[in-house]
Amino acid sequence: MAQLITEAELDEVELRVADGRGHVERADLLERWATDAAAYELDDGIRRAHLLLVAAEHLEMAGELERALAVARRAAEASDAEPYEATGTLVSTMLALGRGDDAVAEADALRGSGNGDWWRHLHVAEAFELADELELAERWFVITLRIIERDPEHDVADRLIALSGRFRVRRDAGKPEDVLDAETTQLRELLGYEPIR
Repeated sequence: MAQLITEAELDEVELRVADGRGHVERADLLERWATDAAAYELDDGIRRAHLLLVAAEHLEMAGELERALAVARRAAEASDAEPYEATGTLVSTMLALGRGDDAVAEADALRGSGNGDWWRHLHVAEAFELADELELAERWFVITLRIIERDPEHDVADRLIALSGRFRVRRDAGKPEDVLDAETTQLRELLGYEPIR
């Protein structure tokens, strides 16, 4: 009889602190859960694509980049994958592998898709930021901001996430403060957030 994998078990695996070897062990377990349907049954709300993406992230943290990229691609191709949910992980891993052109092409496929999920674009912006690709990161934070602004009832906290990312990468690039940077500072103060350091 297959073991039922619940949200509680997934949370336990996702939230435990790990070192390099621990990351690989978690990735192995998550891959087994995602691919061995005879041994594991997934509870409602748990998707194989998500398990594979989390496995890829653990592999990336462990430095197993080629394997992380392969697992992220399997997540993108999984039957229960949501459109472009793997893009941020794919971009991040490609950048870590030194495949900048491939990362930009992957990101541009999302941009050209018309996908309106702002958080997918945010993940790409953050991947470029973490790779110190500041111009690309700024561009993607602006793309994220524009998608958020298309919704007339957008949440100001969502807007602030994109503005704060844009602020950080502009500051790190040594750019002078502009009107959106000033708005970021004012919004953070108004909402009770710490200033960006």
